[in-house]
Amino acid sequence: MENELSHQFQARKQAQEKDQYQEDYKQEVLEVMQQPSEETQYKQLFKQSLLAQLAISDEKNSSKEAKKEAEAEKAPVEKQLKQETPQEKEQRLAKMKEFEQKHSFDKVYKLKKEVLQELKELNLTDSQREKLTKLEKALYTEKKDHDMQKKEENSQNGFTKFFARNNGALSSKKQKDQQEIER
Repeated sequence: MENELSHQFQARKQAQEKDQYQEDYKQEVLEVMQQPSEETQYKQLFKQSLLAQLAISDEKNSSKEAKKEAEAEKAPVEKQLKQETPQEKEQRLAKMKEFEQKHSFDKVYKLKKEVLQELKELNLTDSQREKLTKLEKALYTEKKDHDMQKKEENSQNGFTKFFARNNGALSSKKQKDQQEIER
């Protein structure tokens, strides 16, 4: 009887532990799913960076009417911006840099390109569109430079491997010749 009670107690305890484990696991999965992915966070940070750059107006219109018109066109973009302190800006840049170090250039490039496409759909002033185009060209140039550097590295690695292989064959031949001379 005592053995049976002990067995029932153990069975209930295991069932409770199993239920608790399942509930904890479910909660953990839900928390992970609710957190934005690293990629989404990076895109948001990059977008915030670009919006900050685009909101800076270097137009110097003398007429008040032109200024009001420019402000009205710029308003949709400024609504998305929050005023950022220097510390927040440093944190944002540090997070972006950390992401860029963890992930391949191609992945980072793809995410930046997506953000640029999103920004193109916004209602921007002419000067903001020009800045966006310049930023896009700079990104494209960076991609071309990266691809060229990668291509050069690959060709140099191929040359080095070829040279090392041939040099290794030559050095083994020299060793054989040296052994023959010593005999």
